[in-house]
Amino acid sequence: MANLASDPSVLATVVGIVALALAPLAFLLWFFYTRDKLNPEPRGLVLRIFGLGILAFIPVFLVRQFIPLPAWLMAVVVVPVLAELAKFWVVKAGIYHHPEFDEPVDGIIFAAAAGLGFATLEVIGSMLYAYFAVARLGVPGDALASAWPAVLSMFALRGLLTGPGHALWSSLWGYALGVAKFSPAGQGNGLVRNGLVAAMLAHAAFNALALESSWWLNRVGLVLVIAVLWFVVMRCLRYALALTPKT
Repeated sequence: MANLASDPSVLATVVGIVALALAPLAFLLWFFYTRDKLNPEPRGLVLRIFGLGILAFIPVFLVRQFIPLPAWLMAVVVVPVLAELAKFWVVKAGIYHHPEFDEPVDGIIFAAAAGLGFATLEVIGSMLYAYFAVARLGVPGDALASAWPAVLSMFALRGLLTGPGHALWSSLWGYALGVAKFSPAGQGNGLVRNGLVAAMLAHAAFNALALESSWWLNRVGLVLVIAVLWFVVMRCLRYALALTPKT
């Protein structure tokens, strides 16, 4: 077994893995933030919601780890419901009533920030776990070479699919929340409820595909789900921006 504690390259490797995990999340945070070119939100507020999203991941993770339920039930029912409600609570309690939440597109921007924050610990944790789990079984002195394929495989699943997925799922209810806030009284509750249900169902479909043993249903299905969601959310973004008065 490789003695990882005494390996001088371990710290550099961990830093590299964390940087790799954060790269697509940081890009997507920048991407959603810059969609509102006419009235951009204060960076501090967006980062605050991102940070609260990180904290929101912890109780959902604890439920997933310590509640004894079948894996499929936890992945397809419990986690999608709890995760979307946790991210929704971050935006509703943390920014919804703030004066800077002043146009429909803000719902998507802040929801995506919460989703990307929520995904951060999941992406980093899964990639580090893949590295150390495989490195401990590798040939002494060759732990890095034996572990990186597992890290990159996990990066493809978590960093390039699950991380963006959290932003996209959140954007579905974020769009509904933003539009509802500026809609006539009485129309908002149903819109927000439908947005939450859509996000939970999309999240559940992704997790169900992730459990599939079939390569086509797994990898190809996951990519297709994210591609379709990306198309839907970009349409929502354009519509939300069109609702913003041009001043």
